[in-house]
Amino acid sequence: MIYKWREGLRAPTSVDPQKAGEELERIRTRHNGRLEPEWVVHNAKSPQNVLHDLFEWDDNVAAQNFRIDQARAVIRSVEAVIEEAPEAKPIRAFVSVVQERDRAYTSVQHAMADADLRKQVLMQALTELEAWRKRYAELVELATVFAAIDEARVA
Repeated sequence: MIYKWREGLRAPTSVDPQKAGEELERIRTRHNGRLEPEWVVHNAKSPQNVLHDLFEWDDNVAAQNFRIDQARAVIRSVEAVIEEAPEAKPIRAFVSVVQERDRAYTSVQHAMADADLRKQVLMQALTELEAWRKRYAELVELATVFAAIDEARVA
């Protein structure tokens, strides 16, 4: 098996993806075919483990980073209902966009009202669709969904 880092992953370049993949496979094999994040962290604690540099080991920094991730989850979890719409359904209240070379969240209403931000949100949605498509490309049962994605890209 050949392992490589997924595009966009912010992994330290000093960590060889092949060795990381092999270590994850070793952990999975040792646990009867199951790979749990807790076991990965446990093994990576050793400074000699190939996965060690992929983790933040300073507990203060790790705690702050975890809280920031929690805040992102909170922002992504808030939905809004547009009351004027017939049969109003909840939508995401906030989306992540880049403004002035800085990534931040803004309201969906603001993003949809601004042509540049709207284009960013659409491009991000299509990028996520394409990633989903690659993940499930071998499932022929989804061929009609894949065709719809192709149609959306052309439009």
